[in-house]
Amino acid sequence: MNVLKKIYLIYSPCVENLLELVTDHPLLAEKGIQLHKVKLAEVSSLHIHDELNHALLWIEQKDYPQVLLFADQKDISLGFLPIEGDCPSQFFKNLDLPSDFDACLEISIQEDPFYIDIIVCNDQVVTNGVNLENQTTMTEFIGDSHEYKGLNKLQFKIKRFIHSFSLTPHPVTLITAKGKTVSTAITGMVLLDFHKSGFLTHLFKESISLKDRRISMVLFAPHSILSYLQLSTSFLNSTQKKNIPYQLGYIRTSSLTIKTQVDTHYLVNNKPLTTRELHIESVSDGVRVNAGEKFRDRQQYTDDKENVSCDQLPQHDSRIKYLSNTLPFFPHALESDFKELFLSLKENATVSNTYVLLMVLSTLLATLGLFLNSPSIVIGAMVLAPLMAPIISLSMGVLRSDDDLSRNSFVTLFIGMFIALVLSALMAALLPFQEMTNEIEGRLHPSTLDLLVAILSGVAGAFANARENIAKSLPGVAIAVALVPPLCVSGIGIGWVNFEVFYGAMLLFMTNLTGIILAAGLSFMVIGFAPFSRAKKGIIISLFMVALISIPLVLSFSNMQEIAAVKKQLLSQNYKIGGEQQQLRNIKVRLGQPLKISGDLISTRMPGPEMIAQIEQHLSKKLERSVTVTFTVRLVTKSHFIE
Repeated sequence: MNVLKKIYLIYSPCVENLLELVTDHPLLAEKGIQLHKVKLAEVSSLHIHDELNHALLWIEQKDYPQVLLFADQKDISLGFLPIEGDCPSQFFKNLDLPSDFDACLEISIQEDPFYIDIIVCNDQVVTNGVNLENQTTMTEFIGDSHEYKGLNKLQFKIKRFIHSFSLTPHPVTLITAKGKTVSTAITGMVLLDFHKSGFLTHLFKESISLKDRRISMVLFAPHSILSYLQLSTSFLNSTQKKNIPYQLGYIRTSSLTIKTQVDTHYLVNNKPLTTRELHIESVSDGVRVNAGEKFRDRQQYTDDKENVSCDQLPQHDSRIKYLSNTLPFFPHALESDFKELFLSLKENATVSNTYVLLMVLSTLLATLGLFLNSPSIVIGAMVLAPLMAPIISLSMGVLRSDDDLSRNSFVTLFIGMFIALVLSALMAALLPFQEMTNEIEGRLHPSTLDLLVAILSGVAGAFANARENIAKSLPGVAIAVALVPPLCVSGIGIGWVNFEVFYGAMLLFMTNLTGIILAAGLSFMVIGFAPFSRAKKGIIISLFMVALISIPLVLSFSNMQEIAAVKKQLLSQNYKIGGEQQQLRNIKVRLGQPLKISGDLISTRMPGPEMIAQIEQHLSKKLERSVTVTFTVRLVTKSHFIE
């Protein structure tokens, strides 16, 4: 390969005492190259002609813009040499030049320079990027991802979390070279042309080049702090390449103007610039440079089409206005964003013939299932019951302080409750028996665990209504929360004139109701269907109701623990009373004074009153409290206890 015979050496004052490293380098002697030394301050005096049109730059990289602009004007090609201790710019790193001085010198004196674009921002040649000031936002996606490992990655995550609360969206108007205008609000931006690695570069690499006279700009616009924190390279890597990832916009054009209504702080080449109008463009035919082979291989894209992909950025006037103050913690959905959901919830909040019919059928099925002690029939009634719909609507109404939606939902819910209570009470009064089945008994002692089930079901119900792709999960939510069976047990309590049955089951229903309203409301707020400023009144009301209902639930949970402790003491033990061996199975405990214990008594003979009294005395001594017992006797042989 032929090489240049005469070239310039443009140098900074900081390397003036080291010039021998270049001038006496054996590689130059081997190639027969003559150097003409020029101080950086005297670069404008260079004389360019056919035999002297290449220069080696041994200058600080902060001075690259000055020389690049001169090289473009004088049509001189450039090679670049690193200075030890000088932080490499994006421009230098992008050219794939080695950090080793000798290797870099060898590339710099080759005779086949490569044309690249010169990008100018507000009359400054760009070599180290164009960004918004204080842009920790984009750091993880701009740089080499391998830089963030172990402790460094943890430190970055902490810094990113703290930084998220200072994010300030900037309302901007973007105007491309062909007049395409986009009004939006952004929290971050990055010029990709000088980045050779990182997620964003990889995502758009098929359209990024430094020889196409185009600029490639990525704009970042999370709708909330929560959505910003959720963003990660792993999340974005899961996005299909054919779609621009959520929260990102991409513009490829020959020039881009960014206008703002107020002074906005940018960083151009890592130096602050405050302006209301930023203009970035690719100018002239570019400049010839010597670069590494990998850089040359990457510069393949020459399509001159303009590309504006900003559908994922906020563009609605109301949203831009909402984001112009500060980034909210939760996303904010506009009325247009959930119009279909809101219409569906309004429809669910009204009483219809279908609603009444389903309430009647589910109540009859549930009541029969309770009396027959049939879990399958009760489950069928749960799936059939339509109560979940008005409860979710009521949750949205309370959250958004929507009086009409709240009132209509409450009326629909009350009518459903009335139907369930009346029909189940009538069936209980008409049937000629009052047997306390396990299905009935199981709904009389709710606890905080039932509240937890209701909360989880409320979250699931909210997402199932808000997301069409999981709407098919609604039957599962209905089974999990079981709204109609507790109402039917309450009705049975009315029919039997048994306050204890009525109260226990109604407490379970109210637990489900308040838990769903609170959880669904919080879920809708997180999704973005109400800002916290509007939702806080509804959330406070829901929290108050849950706190109120939690008082008896906590007491009930405490009772459950006490009952469990009693059962643990009594089960799996042999008792020798009156010379006979006994065991207790299927124990049920009712707290009070005295403690009431029922269950199966396993014995070799039928106990008389004296033995029952001895058993009560034995259990009272064991449990250290007075006890009364009611047993069903199961007779066994003596060998049963030997085994």
